[in-house]
Order: sequence, then structure tokens, then C-alpha cells
Amino acid sequence: MMEAKFKNWLSSRGHPGAANSYPKAINIISEHYSKSTGTPIDIYMIRDQTKISEIAHDYSQSGKFSEFGYEQHGRFRAAIGRYSDFFVQTFGDGQEIIQMENAEQNLDVPNNFAYEKDLQTALCSQVSELFPNHKIFGGLAIGVEYSIGGKRIDVLLENEYDGNLVVVELKSGQADYKVFGQISMYIGLLQRQFPEKKILGVIVAGGIDESLVQACETSEKVSLKTYHMKIELEDA
Repeated sequence: MMEAKFKNWLSSRGHPGAANSYPKAINIISEHYSKSTGTPIDIYMIRDQTKISEIAHDYSQSGKFSEFGYEQHGRFRAAIGRYSDFFVQTFGDGQEIIQMENAEQNLDVPNNFAYEKDLQTALCSQVSELFPNHKIFGGLAIGVEYSIGGKRIDVLLENEYDGNLVVVELKSGQADYKVFGQISMYIGLLQRQFPEKKILGVIVAGGIDESLVQACETSEKVSLKTYHMKIELEDA
């Protein structure tokens, strides 16, 4: 059932090639994960978003199964990444959606994601809505946890029209002034690698500490946004 839904979801988004390939790849990943961990699993039977996110991370560039994820030109990594997006968007009776707004003061949001990986997955599935005219740089396999200078950027976005880049730094809870230094370093690394591009940064967090607001006042390159979750119900 979930395999067929995943295939239809890919087809509806204009990816016929992925629709024929990725659903089968998920079964192969299930077999590999079962053998590697000694715990038999069927990814299509999992109903826990956190577990799906953990498996997707295991096959990402920084995960413990990154080499397998990269096989067949990154097919397995891309497949589990897309399945994670699909799961967030369509699974079950409820659908978690994130909304963002500009942060101008200290905000404490109790209803936030427990793990930054879940926030990352949800945001990546809604890039076109949250960041109009932007796409993930190089696709999910490259732009998510983008590697540069021995560091990893949560999400790297590219403007579809001028090619300029946006660094997205995610914090599931409260973010303070230290995050400003972190994202500034990423911007500096990217400016060296892409001197012809304009590089901006966005910090997305569950709450913004006043110290971070003050730090960002020193630079026009970094903006602050908080996210909010809501539940939408659909007929199953």
C-alpha cells in the first residue's frame, strides 16, 4: 500500500523515472538495513516519522551507511530522502506543516520539532512554499547537509533565476548568538568557493534569543525566522 502511494506521489510531481526506480530502491534499503543492524525491518511498514528520519540520515553523506547510499550514483540516498519527504507530507490522518515568520523579538514556541532532522525533512518538502523561487542546491543528495570545509550546512538553497545561494541553519529549539557565528562561517566558506555568487543566510528556529537578534543587527546577510507547526486532517 505505502509502496504504491509513494510511486503515485512521485508520478504526480512529474518524476516518472523516480517513480519506477525509487519504490524498488526502498525495498533494497530495507534489506540492507536489516542485514547491517541485525534487526529485520520493512521501511514501508514503519509509522514513526522519527524512525524514518533516522534511517534517511543513516544513508545521507554523514550517515553510517553513506557508502551504500551513494551506490548507483546516489540512487539509494535519493530514494530514502524522497520517501522521507513523502512520509512527512502524506502519511496517516494528520499532516505536519511548518510555517515561518520573521523574528523580531525573543520568541518561545512550545510546539516545535523534537529533532532538527525532522525539521530539516519537513522544510525540504516545502521549499517551494517557504522559499519562493528557490530550490535545493544540487537536489536532496547534495544540498541537504552540504559539505564544505569539513563542515555541513543543514540546507543550501539556490535562487532559480540568478543562481545566488541561501544558507539555511536549523535549530529545533531556542537559538542564541552562537548560531550567528556558525552561519557566518558557512557564508564565508561559500563566498570563497563561489566568489561570483551572492550568499545570504537564514536561521530558522523554534525560538530566537535576544542575543541572536542583537548579533544579526551587525549584518544584512543573515535573517531570522521562527517556525510554527499546525495539523491538517485529510481523509485516509
